[in-house]
Amino acid sequence: MDIRAEVWSPLQNTAVWLGAWLHGLEAGDNLIDALHDLGAEGLVPVLGDIRRAALLDAPSPAVRLILAGPGEAPALPAGGEAARAASRSGHALVLADTHVLVPDGAGDWQWFEEEGPLPAPAWLSPGEADELLTRATDEAARLVGVGGYRTETLEAPRLTVGTLADFYDTPGLPAAVPPRAAKLFARADRVAAIIETVKVRMGDHSLDPHLLGLWRHIRAARMAGVDYAVREFGRLT
Repeated sequence: MDIRAEVWSPLQNTAVWLGAWLHGLEAGDNLIDALHDLGAEGLVPVLGDIRRAALLDAPSPAVRLILAGPGEAPALPAGGEAARAASRSGHALVLADTHVLVPDGAGDWQWFEEEGPLPAPAWLSPGEADELLTRATDEAARLVGVGGYRTETLEAPRLTVGTLADFYDTPGLPAAVPPRAAKLFARADRVAAIIETVKVRMGDHSLDPHLLGLWRHIRAARMAGVDYAVREFGRLT
């Protein structure tokens, strides 16, 4: 199982960049550069369609991120084509609670339009998501520290965690991202790096039942951070 695919998605930053652009806080050229860096260049030809589909004055954010994983289905109408595609992909973008964009893994995107209402998301506040992730961080750090976790192939686990956290943070976010959202993303990156360090770099699977339970908190924090950031973009314009 690809641990990184379960704890990180480039669609987090893609959604934030789209939100900043839709609300006039980022230039189109900057967005296109970011999409190329994020591997989402397949969205460039449909940016006009995205602008027409997004509703900037709707109660929901103009762009939402949906993440799914083991034991957690995507928040889309069950049994529909969009839900099946998002289940395979593990992530999707939602525009105006109607349009669903799902990457197919080959650089292309599938575009679905839902006629009925989408399932209500958790709508966690940044504080609520941060609290859940703080607990997850403390637990993950405690698990990593148990027994020292030093092997012949990993002499400095803390350094490895820091290096992976730097990876998860690239290629960056728009300048207008509110600090509370950036803090959520950074904490999610840190927990994700800890999980990858233990499971992949250290090859230790004895803690799998504990670590796998942290994935849901990471995904929830990323979705909440995107929702909050895009809502704040709307307040700035």
